[in-house]
Amino acid sequence: MSGALSAPAEPAGEAPPAEPAPKLPAQRGPRALLGLSWVRIDVLGYRLDLGWQIPWIQHTALRASLSALYSYDSVSLPNMPGLGGLAPSGDLEIHELALLATAEIDVALLSTEQGRLAAGGGLGIGPSFAWVKMPDMPFQPGEWTHASAAIGRLSGYLEYRFASGWLLRGQPFGLLFSGQDNADTVYEMAAMGGYQW
Repeated sequence: MSGALSAPAEPAGEAPPAEPAPKLPAQRGPRALLGLSWVRIDVLGYRLDLGWQIPWIQHTALRASLSALYSYDSVSLPNMPGLGGLAPSGDLEIHELALLATAEIDVALLSTEQGRLAAGGGLGIGPSFAWVKMPDMPFQPGEWTHASAAIGRLSGYLEYRFASGWLLRGQPFGLLFSGQDNADTVYEMAAMGGYQW
């Protein structure tokens, strides 16, 4: 009599369906970031970072990347009437490409199933190539010249990585520097987006 009122037993061998494990932000893997870079605040550049991330210790990640930065600037040269029109006048065009091997480290400020917010810094070094077109002179068209130098970048950033793999990065602090004499240290900011596989 009591057996008739008891709940039916579950068939043997069948377990309740398990909930899928939450997808967490990737701890390692290749990544790519593309975005805009402001050099000296007034010069807009384009930046591409390709790299690989590995976990180090809890909540800390190391990454190595190759960072390519292209920028274009135009500088107007003043007219110098005292030289009888023999001085160049017009715009000086400057195209610059830097390729920096970069090492970064960041620490998670917040890590959940939805994403990971981290603060980090990086140091890069590599060659920079500049192509400069002088303005036209009387009876002589402007010519291209080029130069190269070794430069470095010291930067600090905030980055949010979604569980899906998408990345958002803001770099409010960056310094581009060179060991050459009379070389200026240049401020750089960047805003980038990308993906980590």
